[in-house]
Amino acid sequence: MKRYFKVTCMRGHGGVQHSASEITFVFETENLLKAMEMAKRMPSVKHTRMIVSGKEITKEEYFERRQISAYKQFPIA
Repeated sequence: MKRYFKVTCMRGHGGVQHSASEITFVFETENLLKAMEMAKRMPSVKHTRMIVSGKEITKEEYFERRQISAYKQFPIA
């Protein structure tokens, strides 16, 4: 059964316009560990740093957050 997760990571170098220190992604996967592994592999993430936070979210929040790219959103933990 698929579940929905929100994972916040430390942001890597993203250019002048993207100087926020964190970035939040949402994933549809079986468990939080897989979501965290997926987040670590995303572009613009500091791959050697620990995950800031991760938690399960509702299906509605997942689809709401998927409307705008994580790279264009403010970091909301």
